[in-house]
Amino acid sequence: MKLLYPVSFEDPSGADLLLAIDTARSHGGEIHGLALVDLEGIRRIESGAPPGAIYLARQAERRLADRDAAKASAALEKVAAACRAAGIAFHGKVAAGDPRREMEKACASCDLLVSSSVSRFAHDQADEPGEMVLSMMQSRSAPLLLSASIFRPVSTVVVGCGGGDRTSLAAGAMARLSLWKSGCRILLLAIADSPEAGEARLAPVRHILADAGYQAPEEKVLSGSKTDRFPTFCEEAGADAAVLGGWGEHRWNDLLSLSVTGRMLSLGLQHLFLYM
Repeated sequence: MKLLYPVSFEDPSGADLLLAIDTARSHGGEIHGLALVDLEGIRRIESGAPPGAIYLARQAERRLADRDAAKASAALEKVAAACRAAGIAFHGKVAAGDPRREMEKACASCDLLVSSSVSRFAHDQADEPGEMVLSMMQSRSAPLLLSASIFRPVSTVVVGCGGGDRTSLAAGAMARLSLWKSGCRILLLAIADSPEAGEARLAPVRHILADAGYQAPEEKVLSGSKTDRFPTFCEEAGADAAVLGGWGEHRWNDLLSLSVTGRMLSLGLQHLFLYM
């Protein structure tokens, strides 16, 4: 398994890196570190220079790019050292250009993107926390594993069974990667108005995991508000990670207020495996 780990300048050795290392170790994977230099952002800042100062602006642009490249290399080396200490194969790359485009290209050759929900990659830090890595999920560039605010090894996983294509896609992505296939407690959770409706939501995920050779998971059907019941159940079950199929809102500002995914992101108590 190839794990893509986009490096944050602020904290290149936080919970997200520990999660990447733990996932690589338990699945025989390797980590591909990506440090991004936001040339597009630097150019936008310098493009406002008056005509008489264009030469100076270009010099400043080069200095900023060189400075950020040096920071990126230093951050990559810290990640490489952590991987070496853990016995995990590591490959690092500094990519200069448009961060979103560079991340999409890197995702194309990796199986799983591991990052933090508060990561930022724009030169001026103007991007919303986590927005860029979440956009990789929206574009289906790669499945996404977001770390909790504090690292926790994964031994219990709750799979949200909301019904529909997104649930099946997320469960299918998990199964293709054989994530948490052995040594983990898997629970399927459906929140529905009736046991029959709950069974209809559980069945597709149950079949996907069975076809992939997973042991029979535990199952639960609850009623009530999804945004309340799902995180509460995860805490009561001692879940370390949750599997969800993205969210139903297209606008970024709606994410944190109107979806189960947004609620779980805001709490930051469990790692989140997301695909849609």
